[in-house]
Amino acid sequence: MKYTLLFGFVFSALCYSAQVIEKPTEVPHQEVIEQEEPLKEVIVNNVAIELAGPRSASFPGGVDSLQAYLTNQIEAFIFQDTNEVFPWGEQVFVVFDVGVQGEIINPLIEMGYNAMLDSAALDIVRNMPKWTPATNELDEPVVSTNRLTLLFDINMDAEEEWDLEEENESKNSAHWAGLEIGAQLNTSQFLSFNPIFDKNPEWQNIPLKSTIINLNLFAHKFRLFSDHLGLVTGYGFSFLNTDFKPSYALQYNENSTIAVIDTTESFRRSTLYGFYLTMPVLFEVTTNSSFKKSFYLNAGVVGGLRLYSHHRQTGNYENGDKFEWITRAKFNLNPFMLDACLRIGYGSFGAFVNYAMLSTFKDGKTIGQFPLRFGVSLNLPQ
Repeated sequence: MKYTLLFGFVFSALCYSAQVIEKPTEVPHQEVIEQEEPLKEVIVNNVAIELAGPRSASFPGGVDSLQAYLTNQIEAFIFQDTNEVFPWGEQVFVVFDVGVQGEIINPLIEMGYNAMLDSAALDIVRNMPKWTPATNELDEPVVSTNRLTLLFDINMDAEEEWDLEEENESKNSAHWAGLEIGAQLNTSQFLSFNPIFDKNPEWQNIPLKSTIINLNLFAHKFRLFSDHLGLVTGYGFSFLNTDFKPSYALQYNENSTIAVIDTTESFRRSTLYGFYLTMPVLFEVTTNSSFKKSFYLNAGVVGGLRLYSHHRQTGNYENGDKFEWITRAKFNLNPFMLDACLRIGYGSFGAFVNYAMLSTFKDGKTIGQFPLRFGVSLNLPQ
C-alpha cells in the first residue's frame, strides 16, 4: 500500500513539473517603431538628391542652386588637392538632418570611399547654407533626414567643352597653320609685275608647272586690343620649284649664274628646286572670336631661310632611253626669302597671294627675278 501511495505522489509531481516547464513565458510589451516614409530621390547631372517628408526640406534656390553649390565645392577641392592618384569619378553618400531652423545637423558618411573623400564630403555638407526646413501636414517645421550623393569629378558637358574650345581658339588660334598649295610666276622687276623677260627669255618660267607648297607647322596669335585683332607668328617650311623652258640648263660660278640652251638632247623639263624654313609676321583681323566661324584677313611678311637647292633636267636620248640630270648646288641663290603676304578666307579655307621683295638670286649674279606666288590654303586650329 505504501508503495502505491509513493508511486502516486511521484507521478503527480512529475505532471505538475511538466505543466510548469511547458507554460509559455510572457513577452513584455515592445514599442512599435513606425517605418519612415520612403525617401524621394531627385537626380540632377552628377548629384542624386534624396529628400524625405511630404513637404521636403529644400536648398535655398532649389535643386539647380544645390547642384551649382556642390559642383563648385567639389571642383575647388579637386583643384586644391588633385594628385596623380586622385580617385576620379568616385562617389560618397552622406546622410544628414535639417533642423527646424534649416540648420545642418549631424552629417554622417552612409557609404564612403576613403578618408580623403569622406572628410571632404562631410566638410562640403556641413558648410552648406541653411535649408528651408521640411513641414508637416499642419505646415509646422519639422526635422527631416536627407541624403546627398557627391561625385568627385569635373562635370563638363558637350556645350561647355565647345565653349571652352572656342574660347581657346579665340585667344591662340591663328589662320596660318596648315597647308598651302599654289603656283608661282616670275616677274622681271620689283613691283613691275611684268612676267615677260624681253631681253632674257631664259628666265621666263612656266607658271602651270612652277609650284609652291607651304607646310605651316605652328602658329600663334598674340591678341591686340581685342580677340578680333592679333599679331600672328610661327614657323613652317616652303617647297618651291621653278620650271624654265626645258632646253635651258643652269650654269654658275662665284660671279654669275646663267641659263644656257642645250640642243644636244631632247629635254622634257628643266626645274630649279628650293627648300626654305619660313616664319610669318602677320596682322590678322577676324569677324568672330571663333576660329571656324570667322572671316579673316592676314597681311604682313613671310621670311625664309634657304636650306637646300638643286637643279633637275629630264629628257630622252635618241634611242628612247630616259635620263635625269641633277645638280645639287647653291647657284648663287639668295640665302633669304622675304615675301609680302596677303591672305583671306573663312574658317579653315582661304586663299593667299605672296610677292617676293627679294630677288631669287643674289644681286649682281644675274638679272632680278621677283616671283608672284598665289594659291589656296587649308588652315588648322591649334
